Amino acid sequence: MKRVFRLDLCVELQAVMTMAVTWIIGPAYNIAYMTPSSAILPNGYCSVFSEWPDSVTQSIVGVLTIVIQFVLPLIMLVYGYSRMAIVLHRVVTETAARSTGRYS
Repeated sequence: MKRVFRLDLCVELQAVMTMAVTWIIGPAYNIAYMTPSSAILPNGYCSVFSEWPDSVTQSIVGVLTIVIQFVLPLIMLVYGYSRMAIVLHRVVTETAARSTGRYS
């Protein structure tokens, strides 16, 4: 039986490093949400995470959150599944050609 995917040491190291960086960046990005902070508004009410320095900062954080937590994972998923589909299609095509005798 032919192996479809072989890992060499370099690929394994790259995979481990990617996972490590992901696990480091996630909590580092969300550190602001993990540290408790609150403010007392002028009307006397307590507020948690609702006071932004200005609207530009709030917009930048919103855009970064969408890109980091939605767009980048979506791009990585599409890339990964596309590569798997290409490899599987190639293997199935070669196997079908070999079994019918049309393999060249």
